[in-house]
This record gives sequence, structure tokens and C-alpha cells, in this order.
Amino acid sequence: MASECSPNVYGGPPPQSDLRLLLLGRVGAGKSTVAKTILGRENFRSEGGMCVKKQGEVAGRTVTVVDTPGWDTVKYTSTHIKQEIKNSVTLCPPGPHALLLVVPMGDPLSSAERKAIRYHMELLSVRAWKFTMVLFVSEAEEKCTSIEQNQMIDRAKSILLKCGDRHHLLECGNSPPQISELLIKIDAMVAENCEEFLIPQVYYELMETMPREVTELRRMYEDREDRLKRKYKTELKEKEEELKKYREEEKPKERLMKRTSSSQLLPPSISTEKQDGSVMADHQKVDLQAVKQGYREEALSVVGHYVKPLIVIMTAVVGALMGAVAGAEHGTLGACIGIPIGIILAVLVSYAVRGAATAARDISITVKAEENESQRREERAGFFLDSPKSKRFDKDQ
Repeated sequence: MASECSPNVYGGPPPQSDLRLLLLGRVGAGKSTVAKTILGRENFRSEGGMCVKKQGEVAGRTVTVVDTPGWDTVKYTSTHIKQEIKNSVTLCPPGPHALLLVVPMGDPLSSAERKAIRYHMELLSVRAWKFTMVLFVSEAEEKCTSIEQNQMIDRAKSILLKCGDRHHLLECGNSPPQISELLIKIDAMVAENCEEFLIPQVYYELMETMPREVTELRRMYEDREDRLKRKYKTELKEKEEELKKYREEEKPKERLMKRTSSSQLLPPSISTEKQDGSVMADHQKVDLQAVKQGYREEALSVVGHYVKPLIVIMTAVVGALMGAVAGAEHGTLGACIGIPIGIILAVLVSYAVRGAATAARDISITVKAEENESQRREERAGFFLDSPKSKRFDKDQ
């Protein structure tokens, strides 16, 4: 695409390296003659009811010319000719830069002929007028005066309005400078169209439909997203209101539970029962401690059952060693006699020590048991004196 879209014939953007032209007109308008003049060929001939494509080099650039079959009036143009005109755009891909509407000089251009021109041109789509230039042609021998040119332009006024008043007078078979002037005008039109070309209608419709479908799809997803957002916001608001209502309903219940848990608000009978319960809990704690003490003593007795023999054995071994060392002074016989003597002495000493320890432990256990029993009796007596029944008994007395 050109950076600027305004035409500038002299000193504007450089011409296209290749140029694609499409010739259109009625039967006998001279399209094949124009193609020969542009390409400088004599072997360019039409194929009756078929499109003809030729290519050549003109002024150092490649020019492609597509000649279309001529049309008749709207009523008498065959379906085949109409289809050929529609398909002509696809013969110079990706599309022609310029459509040259060939009109012979001196043509009366009646209303029927103007109607036929509009109808057949718009077979290529209404966009075709943007790329169209009217080419008035005459033979080189037929010199047209300026008056005749003006009259011809007046008769073609409605057609020229359609294509932006773009036109050129070409004398077929004349010198190359006329072709250069025509190409300059075509380049100006291409620059005015921002170097665009006529896209075939089938591709244009596809290109127009795809963005519309994408836009519709995007709009559909955006609408769905908005609906979901509104729905979730509504549900969130409802949940928050339910939570707030639930909290308001639970506050009185919490306050009531706090009041009932306070001992100051309880009746005297309930308070007394609560105190009795605390005393019973204390007795349960004492009993629990006694049970724990019993378990501890039983564990120690189990340990002592296995540890005491081991201590006796170790003591006997030590005594044997000591006896052997002491008897070694009198030789081997002395060592042998010293071993049993050391064992016997060590065992006797261990038993004596164990007996003394057991007696001391029994005395401590007895004293402790008596203290616990005395403490329990005092607590029971206090509990009885503090109980409501005792108070009522004292009151009765």
C-alpha cells in the first residue's frame, strides 16, 4: 500500500512494476484494437465469446491485458457472456488495477446503451466503478475536433459521474506517446485508490463475511460473560444477606448462653449443687492420685524383682574376683579357696543391705499411707459438714 493516497502524476509514487488491465465494452467497440495498441502487437485477436489474456512489456514494465467478449443490450446478452464477464477478473490475479470501458467516438450512447453499460459493469460489483476509466477510441485517420469530444463527453456524462469523471481519448494505431499518456493517467488512478485493485466478488464477500462472523462471535461471548457476571454478583449478594441474617439471629443465643454460664446468675440451690460437685471432683482427684501411686509402686516392684537377682550375681562375681586376688598371695590353691569364700561373703553382704533397704521402705510406705488416710478422713468430715443436708440438720437442731 502507498503511504499517500492522493494522485500525483508528475513526481508522485513510482508506477507499479506490473500493471493489470481489463477491457470492457459492447460488441464492436474496438477492445481488441485497444489491446493491440497498448501491447504493440498485431497478433492479438479475440476468441468470440471467450476472454483473452495477453501480456507484454510496455515502457519497461510488465502489462497484462484481458479482453472480454462484447455485450449486447440487457435483454439480448446471453448468460454465457455474462458469466465470462464475471470470471474475467480472475484471469489477472489477484485482480485488475484498472477497468478500461471502451466507447467508440461518435457513439450515440442512447438510454438503452447507457443502461447496458451500467448493468454489465455492475456484474463485477458496484465497486467496479472505483477502478473504471472511460476510454474514448477512434481511428488514427479520423481526427476528432474539440467540439466532437465535448459532445461525446456530454452524452457520457451519467457514466462519467459513476467513475469519477476519469476518461481518456485514444487514437488507435497512433504513436507510443499516447500510450504513455494513458499509462500516466492509469497510475494516477491507482495512486488515488491507494494501490488497491478490484478483488473478485466471491473473495470480497468472503472477506466481508468473516469479520462480521468474528464480530458476532465476539459479541456473543461478551454478552454471555456479562450475564454470568451479573448472575454471580446476585448470588453473592444473596449469600451475604443470608449470612448477615444468620449472625443477627445467633447473637441473642450467644448472649443467653453467656448469662447461663455465669455462676452469679444461678439460683442458690444450683450454686450449692455446683459446690458439692467441685468437692466430689476434689475427692476424685485424690483417689486418682492414690491409684497412680499404686501403679508406680507396682512398677517399681516388677523392676526390683528382676534387678535384685542381677545385683546379687554381680556382687558374687566381684566377691569372687576379690577372693581370688586375696588368695593369690598363697599360690594357686589360695586363689581357688579365695573364690568361694569371696562369693559367700559378697552374697551375705548384699542380702544384708537389701534387707535394711526393704525395712526402711516399708516404714516410709506405712507412714505415708497413714498420712493419706488421715487426710481423707479430714476431707470427708469437712465435706459432710459443708453439705446442704448437714446445714439443714444443724438448723433443725
